[in-house]
Amino acid sequence: MISRTCGLVLCSVALAGCAAQMADVNWSLAGRDFSAGEAVAPMVFDRKDASRCAGLWMLHGDAVDDGAFSLEAHRVFPEELRLPYAVYAARFFGEDGLNEVAYREAADRAESQLRKLLAGDRKAFRRYFDALGRCSTKAEAVGDEAGDAIDAPAGG
Repeated sequence: MISRTCGLVLCSVALAGCAAQMADVNWSLAGRDFSAGEAVAPMVFDRKDASRCAGLWMLHGDAVDDGAFSLEAHRVFPEELRLPYAVYAARFFGEDGLNEVAYREAADRAESQLRKLLAGDRKAFRRYFDALGRCSTKAEAVGDEAGDAIDAPAGG
């Protein structure tokens, strides 16, 4: 799979070499950074935001599929950072149509962050996985703040 974004081509040849250089990276921090983003995810997205999320997830899916991440990363990535979830998330966020400009901008920004994180930039690492978390498709639990009040008879 190859994704072309603003003249830069993301492919296994270009990124696989970077992944090999990252042997000393603590990839389990990716899950932590993803969870930090997910904790503040809005869970409600307008079309532009959904398009941005689709761009992020499509780029991430391409990177995972193309071998941009080391085998160690694949072993410690939580389920949400693996290929099936990335494909699902890209489809989910794109199902109502895309704002192509927002999609492209997000994919370009994610590619830039990915290249930096694969080159060892810890700040880019944190931003990349946090951004994916902010585009989480995790369902929110629905709760009743009043407890069992919903079962009580209506007064007056």
